[in-house]
Amino acid sequence: MRHVSLYRKWRPRTFDAVAGQEPVVRTLRRAIETGRVAHAYLFSGPRGTGKTSTAKVLAMGLNCEKGPTPEPDGTCESCRAIVNNSSMDVLEMDAASNRGIDEIRDLRDRVNLAPVGGRMKVYIIDEVHMLTTEAFNALLKMLEEPPEHVVFVLATTEKHKVLPTIISRCQSFDFRRPGVALLSEKLREIADAEGIEAEPAALTLISREARGSFRDAEGLLDQLNSFSDGPVTAAKVRELLGGTDSNVLSETTDALYERRAADALRIVDRLQNEGRDLSRFAGELIAHLRRLMLLPHAPEVALAEVGHEERAGLEEQASRIPTAEVVRLIEALGDAVSRARRGGDPKLELELTLLKLARDYEEPQVDALIRRLETLENAVQNGAVVAAQTDAELSGPMVKPAPVAPVVAEGEEQSGGEEDGETEEEASAGPAEEDGTAGIGIVAEQWGQVIRDLKDRKQALTATVFAEGRPLNLDNGVLAVTFSEESDFYAKEAGKPRHSEALGEVLESRFGVRLRLEFRVAGDADSTSDIPSPGTPAPVEPEVQKPRKREEITSAPAPDASMPEREPEARGQEMAGSGGSEGDDVIRDSREVFVMARELFDPGNQDAGS
Repeated sequence: MRHVSLYRKWRPRTFDAVAGQEPVVRTLRRAIETGRVAHAYLFSGPRGTGKTSTAKVLAMGLNCEKGPTPEPDGTCESCRAIVNNSSMDVLEMDAASNRGIDEIRDLRDRVNLAPVGGRMKVYIIDEVHMLTTEAFNALLKMLEEPPEHVVFVLATTEKHKVLPTIISRCQSFDFRRPGVALLSEKLREIADAEGIEAEPAALTLISREARGSFRDAEGLLDQLNSFSDGPVTAAKVRELLGGTDSNVLSETTDALYERRAADALRIVDRLQNEGRDLSRFAGELIAHLRRLMLLPHAPEVALAEVGHEERAGLEEQASRIPTAEVVRLIEALGDAVSRARRGGDPKLELELTLLKLARDYEEPQVDALIRRLETLENAVQNGAVVAAQTDAELSGPMVKPAPVAPVVAEGEEQSGGEEDGETEEEASAGPAEEDGTAGIGIVAEQWGQVIRDLKDRKQALTATVFAEGRPLNLDNGVLAVTFSEESDFYAKEAGKPRHSEALGEVLESRFGVRLRLEFRVAGDADSTSDIPSPGTPAPVEPEVQKPRKREEITSAPAPDASMPEREPEARGQEMAGSGGSEGDDVIRDSREVFVMARELFDPGNQDAGS
């Protein structure tokens, strides 16, 4: 006896056998019972969901010898002829291969003929969206004025391609895609009836692979029954279909989350050596990550395509891995799959993506690069060297921090203002605390922002000087700033009024207190005689020579080669002009040249120099 495929053998013969389409079945049943059968129906939905089978059950119910009835017996001559595709009253036409106007004209010539043995003539046109425009227009004429004994059933998988004028003349039914649970239940029914021994996990994998198609699921079960010597197991399903074990997907996910790049790359290499399709593996990994993403928020959606044997592992992994991390993995893998589809090497694309994910490598953001370029341009315009900023600082919004509480100096006491007889000078120092630890802590914490405030005020040179210092102590309204021994030059520069006053204004605007400043060099906490204090008159600086114009420089006579070269010490005395304190005329640090040059050519310093 010739073998009959399972999907043909188990094709629905009654409305009760149509699974997963209850709204459609209920409507058609009521239409037959009440005699309100429409002249044209449009069945749309994914392939393998029962559109053509339902159309044939409708034809059987209309032409059954016991009908019209919603329960055709399937044993009468008319029902057997429809099942065997030999009925003269039921014509099934494939529009994919008969899509021209000539075929529709031939159909129009036969429409007016009376039924041969039944009550109604039923025309089933499958894949109707494939008809040409001319064929659609000819079909539209038949749908507008059909004979009373004719019923049209149009089936399509792409309803949007059917002309709206055709849809408007039909009763439209949308066939839903069945879920994995419904497909597994149907496969279990078939396997028990056919004597096929199959594991529940195997049926779940077959249902997931069928992607909502009863016909594909039944065809895979038939194929696996021929492939297996014994029971149909999950391992045999993966072997036949080339799928990946759920344990491998979980292992890969853990390796990426725990940043184990070597383990993730070894999994890819092992799968390729086993002959697995890496593009398919990437797709299955994305599906696994999707379930992890949805599980904490919509468990019924995440577990709709998962068998009971896999749920425990999914729930455990979803509880460990944050959703944000899962989303990051999905986006990166999706890009890799897209590149592979456009012609890239699947293994190379997958390895690059896994390595980036495991190493937390991210492409630099364009916004961050633009902000960095703007910072460098501003630094060049201001003539100062700016400390490098991180991408996080550059990518964030450049807003000034909110004002903090006033700094409290050590030894000050809080009073009730004028009622207690406090003076304006005492009130300006701010509220007091028991010690100055909290006050100096606030200043030290905000010191970096103080430097940035100086830069925002176009005081780039002053910011460069104080970037070398650190707040040391706050006592009785006096802030001591310390510099390392290597930065003693900056300590001397800090004592100049132009720098100290700029710093004092920033401190007052930020902390609400006008502090007196004191600058020290590390190791000289008790002695500050070599550093001018802002409260004392600044020493008289030697006159700085104004920069000469280009004409003066070009017209100046060339130096005489016979003149002896001056000693380096003498050159240092000339260059030290405004760079050091009185009596210090030796350049001890190359940075002194930079600062002196800035003071010499800074437009804001020309008045002081002249």
